[in-house]
Amino acid sequence: MAVSLGMVLVVAVVDYLTGLEISVSLLYLVPVCWSAWFGGRSAGLFVAAVSAAAWLGHEMLLNSLFDHPWVLAWNTLTLGVSFALVAVLMATLELTQKNLEATVAKRSAKLREEVMERRQAEEQLRHVNAELQQTQMQLIEAAKMEMVGRMAAGVAHEVKNPLMILGMGADYFLQRQATSNAEASLLQDMKDAVRRATHIINLMLDFSKPRPLHLVPEDLNTLVINSLDLVRHLLLKHSIEVVRELQANLPVLPLDRTRLEHVFVNLFTNAAQAMPIGGTLTVRSSLQEVSGVSSDPGPRVMLEIEDTGPGIRPEHLPKIFEAFYTTKPPGQGTGLGLAIVRRILHIHGANIVLGNHSEGGARATLTFNLTPKSLS
Repeated sequence: MAVSLGMVLVVAVVDYLTGLEISVSLLYLVPVCWSAWFGGRSAGLFVAAVSAAAWLGHEMLLNSLFDHPWVLAWNTLTLGVSFALVAVLMATLELTQKNLEATVAKRSAKLREEVMERRQAEEQLRHVNAELQQTQMQLIEAAKMEMVGRMAAGVAHEVKNPLMILGMGADYFLQRQATSNAEASLLQDMKDAVRRATHIINLMLDFSKPRPLHLVPEDLNTLVINSLDLVRHLLLKHSIEVVRELQANLPVLPLDRTRLEHVFVNLFTNAAQAMPIGGTLTVRSSLQEVSGVSSDPGPRVMLEIEDTGPGIRPEHLPKIFEAFYTTKPPGQGTGLGLAIVRRILHIHGANIVLGNHSEGGARATLTFNLTPKSLS
């Protein structure tokens, strides 16, 4: 405002010095436009009125003679109205520009937001597509593993008959008088080896046989020992020492033997894969009394499976039971194992907790009710 009034004063002085030059009087539009643009409509109208008054003042100082006394008043009014119109137009133009800039800025921000949303959607689509491809590969691997399991069951069935013949041959020679103690010991070793191989074959055949859920009273320790026999070759391959801390005389539980052995084999296999250069696998069973915060206090059969591997990384723990979630390289896991394990335990009314123990390595804690709580 001060700048505009200063400009009005300068124009008035120049107008006074130049006399009645109309072109100089038009310079009053400069401060009018300036004030209207930067100060708004009110400031523009005020400077327009001041400019008209300044023009009238310099005309009166010059003692200009007009044909009629109202001519000076008319000229002043006309000039003031003209200045006012210019001020209003300039203020309107400035406001329109501001609104236009605001609209452009708003639409630009919205456009940037839409571009960001589109980029995020494209990124999510790529991520979903990658997950879909990975899931398809895992389903293919799962189908392949199922086929391999069926083939293994067929091979085991074919091997069972030759083993039976070998066992009968060993029995035949054992019934005869051995020529030496070394020969008798060798025959007995052969008989034991055939019996052990037959036991493993029977376990594999029973393990691979599909059938509906069948809960019968079972000894948990026996199922654990059978499952350890099934993965014995894997444990020996990785030089893993097995520590069994199985409490004797545990109460029998209503279990589906085949499915529980599937659970144990999966957990033992995971533990072995976590210790590729050797370690210790500890299997501990016990009968414990659950109380305190439990909504259903009472005795529980607990089974703990511990390894001395690197443990489970914290970021993997929340997702470890999700279907198709795996931290193994492609082709080495489908991500279905632990999801199936939890489902099998759920239909037995049991619970599993996976975590790390303080000494290092992973720990799986399985809790079994003495009577089934859920069969859904």
